[in-house]
Amino acid sequence: MEEFDVIFLDDDKKTVLANIKVEFGESAVYPGQVPTKEPVAGVKFNFVGWIGEEKLAVITENTVVVAKYEAETVAVTNSDALYNASLQNAEATNYNVVVEAGQKAVSQQKAIEKDSRTAEEIVSDIMENGQTEVGQEMDKDMEL
Repeated sequence: MEEFDVIFLDDDKKTVLANIKVEFGESAVYPGQVPTKEPVAGVKFNFVGWIGEEKLAVITENTVVVAKYEAETVAVTNSDALYNASLQNAEATNYNVVVEAGQKAVSQQKAIEKDSRTAEEIVSDIMENGQTEVGQEMDKDMEL
């Protein structure tokens, strides 16, 4: 019997997740655990199948399929989004920091408290732009 290569690629179309031999006319099944993808900018991804998976039903030639992922949708409250943001580029001279969606925001809580916007406005800016500046210039009598 003739055998063919069946290659399972990750969604970058370069990373080989598996390369198996399948006999002519047989079906191919991914031999590993469910593929995973690292979160991007705090967005998680779920594996939903293979691009070209219809070719796996009956193998008649060398076959390549590519992992397909969908972004996970999560209901996030304004409070969750605000406190799960990362604060970067904090300077000792002021309360201004950049907030990016996806990570913890604990150490620069004062910047959030000193911002003149509501939590909902800050979160809205993060959701729309992926980041926002938070805080205000320090007055001489302000303390870090």
